[in-house]
Amino acid sequence: MLVITRKNGQKIMINDNIEITVVEAKNGVCKIAIKADKDVKIYREEIYLQIKLANLIGTSTKVAAVDSVSELMKDSSNLNSKNIESTAVSDEVVVDENKTKSIRINKKHDKH
Repeated sequence: MLVITRKNGQKIMINDNIEITVVEAKNGVCKIAIKADKDVKIYREEIYLQIKLANLIGTSTKVAAVDSVSELMKDSSNLNSKNIESTAVSDEVVVDENKTKSIRINKKHDKH
């Protein structure tokens, strides 16, 4: 890993097609601007990990499990299904496909 120091307005070049500019750095927060070709995919790490997880689940999940999660997301009162359970601690939903593997999905609640 390369670690470098840059001041506000200074840039970092990656190859010939990616330019990273430090827009603002203060109080432990750094704002950066990234200029790259349209075919370069740029994600925040947490979004990238969600995409990777969704792709993994999509390739290894049975249709029935996906349908169960879809129904659960529509109506959280369906938690009494035999393969779906909610953990009391963290609002986490566990979908167990024939008791062989589990997929954990965090539910988001609308705050009114």
